[in-house]
Amino acid sequence: MTMTWSETHRRWQVLRAVEEELARTESPVLPWRTEYAELFGDRAGLLAALRYRWQLTVNAQLDTHLPERELEEQRRSLARRARGVLRVLEAEGATRVVA
Repeated sequence: MTMTWSETHRRWQVLRAVEEELARTESPVLPWRTEYAELFGDRAGLLAALRYRWQLTVNAQLDTHLPERELEEQRRSLARRARGVLRVLEAEGATRVVA
């Protein structure tokens, strides 16, 4: 399926909104609204998109050439910023992504 630029832009906006919502709560429940269905299909599609976004974040922001101590601090910092998303991924058994 090919997505238009507008659909892609909307999809990333929704992912950011979901991340922000998860950051404000301690709940490990994936937020869902009926309008998400046209972008993600179902909850599993949204979960896969969150997992993909997390992997992109890790790949883009972790500098594996740093000394181990600094690399670990970067990992902890990323995990703190994404704790809501990671909580949901873990609760859903979708944490095959390493930070």
